[in-house]
Amino acid sequence: MIDLHTHSTASDGTLTPEALVDLAADQGLAAIALTDHDTVEGVPAALARGALCGLHVIPGVELSVHWDGSGQMHILGYYLRTDDTRLCERLGWLRDRRRERAQRIVEKLRGLGIQISFARVEGLAGGESIGRPHVARALLEAGAVGSLGEAFGRFLSPGRPGYESKEELGVEEGIGLVKASGGAAVLAHPATLKLNPAALAGCLKELKAFGLDGLEAVWSGHSAQQMAQFQALACNLDLLATGGSDFHGDNKPEIKLGTGRRNNVQVPDTLLDVLRQHCHKGAAAGA
Repeated sequence: MIDLHTHSTASDGTLTPEALVDLAADQGLAAIALTDHDTVEGVPAALARGALCGLHVIPGVELSVHWDGSGQMHILGYYLRTDDTRLCERLGWLRDRRRERAQRIVEKLRGLGIQISFARVEGLAGGESIGRPHVARALLEAGAVGSLGEAFGRFLSPGRPGYESKEELGVEEGIGLVKASGGAAVLAHPATLKLNPAALAGCLKELKAFGLDGLEAVWSGHSAQQMAQFQALACNLDLLATGGSDFHGDNKPEIKLGTGRRNNVQVPDTLLDVLRQHCHKGAAAGA
């Protein structure tokens, strides 16, 4: 089995890239993709660790992008060249926007009388890509909340007093960055878009015109019915159907590496060859 959706301390996961690879190897997974939010900083360490322990590591990313049809969506990139100049430039821009957003969130929370500092949030991020989970941990440390879930429920989710939106790439640019760096672009967790089947099909056709390669049919937050629906939709539109747990470690303890929630994620390693072949076809077409 493999897991094509994981996060490390390079973004909002709680395991280092090396520890994540070690866990995957210990659990007998054949491969993982490291898909941190808007950063590839953890990929070199994961690749090096994978080479040592015999685990295949796919260099990946999860890009936050804007689509006019529903606002934010996430695009997973697989087998991309993490040293691609344009990709690195745009990821740097996203990193700066994430930092600015976290500063605005802290200012809002301090305005509510909560004594946390941006320096502490930055420290919890460890110099990596800053996200709301780092603010949530600062709130927990400060005693303002009793759990990470409470931090999001009371302060950090959309509509709550500490929420701030972040600037994002357009979806066409995001897909283009993945493709230009030699990767395959996949729409993450389509159920989160809350589109009816016809609208989702229309969305996918639009994204496919931008170069989309697939959709994440199997995901921890999908029901069995949704997984079947998304796999059929991928087949009908000649898109890859991929899958992954969206593992974050202790930040989302209910999601287990390789198996998701209550063993609802099972991704066969035969998908690896299909994904590789798709990337090779894309590279040949763009040559």
